[in-house]
Amino acid sequence: MRLLFVVILLAALPGFASAQGSRAGAWEWSFAAIYQDSASSGADGGSNLRLDNELGLGFGFGYNFTDKLYLGGDFEWLRPDFTATLINENDPNDRRQINHTMSQFNGRIKGTLTFLSGPLSPYVEAGLGWSYFDSNVADGPPITGCWWHPWWGYICENYYSTFSSTEFSYGGALGLRYIMRGGMTLKLSVNQYWLDVGNAGGDPELNAARLEIGWAF
Repeated sequence: MRLLFVVILLAALPGFASAQGSRAGAWEWSFAAIYQDSASSGADGGSNLRLDNELGLGFGFGYNFTDKLYLGGDFEWLRPDFTATLINENDPNDRRQINHTMSQFNGRIKGTLTFLSGPLSPYVEAGLGWSYFDSNVADGPPITGCWWHPWWGYICENYYSTFSSTEFSYGGALGLRYIMRGGMTLKLSVNQYWLDVGNAGGDPELNAARLEIGWAF
């Protein structure tokens, strides 16, 4: 909320910004700082997973079809801590808890509708894509690979396969855009996406705030 207040305050400063020319036909790219809220999901049989809140980074690019209509792609990387409680389907009293750090990647296609043509305007987004989660927890014994190295001779290393999942995601965002003098753009948005997980008790939610800085060319 403080960041949103700063953006509105800047818009009120005389002479700080002026309405930019048409952005129709311009490409745009941006960097983003992300704060993802904690999330949880249950599964058939009582097992559950909880993600801690986490900071992440992202970037995006896209095309302005008009001054108000934008279509692009966003990519995000995070490493949230998680707690997984696994319950034996044959013995509910047999439980195992795992505390670890996972790798998360979100890739989405988004359409953005901006309501006003001036420097300061609210906007709405709708998007869909995929989220990839790697638990970084081995799902079996190591696999040993050996080969001849040109410097160190015959060497062997162990590789581990990990529990991972790729899920379809869909959702949208509400935000505020501010175009600064020179064409630099600031965006602040609240995002909500659902994961289409078949064996979960409902579609889990990913809620996040994004602060973006971008340029048109």
